[in-house]
Amino acid sequence: MNPLRPLPLTPEAFGPYGRVIAAGHGDARPVNAGTALRFDGDAGFDRIAAASATPVLAVYRSQPQAFPLTVPLLERHPHSSQTFLAMDGARWVVVVAVDPAVPAAFLVAPGQAVTYGRGIWHSPLVVLDRAADFAMLMWETGAGDDTELLPLDRPLTVLEP
Repeated sequence: MNPLRPLPLTPEAFGPYGRVIAAGHGDARPVNAGTALRFDGDAGFDRIAAASATPVLAVYRSQPQAFPLTVPLLERHPHSSQTFLAMDGARWVVVVAVDPAVPAAFLVAPGQAVTYGRGIWHSPLVVLDRAADFAMLMWETGAGDDTELLPLDRPLTVLEP
């Protein structure tokens, strides 16, 4: 498979894989006595209905990696979408695929977050420049079937944009 070059993250380009979350997307309305704008959009936060599923909010601390990046595995969540929000303005890269044989890579800019659609293959967190913290939201059943891992026969390579 050819090396990937990450594209800029836009709602249109990322649409087949999930949603982009950022100020400026969706309708805005003033809140907090006019001192802020609230942007409402479809974050794509969904799940398969299961009585045992509970919402999970976790914090990830990721160590930086340098280009060229090596992605040895992909993962997906069959029961829930998964949202990642950088907590400190980091740049990061996401590799996503509906079909693992046809991956795409995106460069996530500071101020952007992503929601991976339910069942979408994606790389583990890949942060650039420096260590960074992320808030992660998803639904989990706790039955051990919330995450599927796919080790790749040939790791993916992501080149600098």
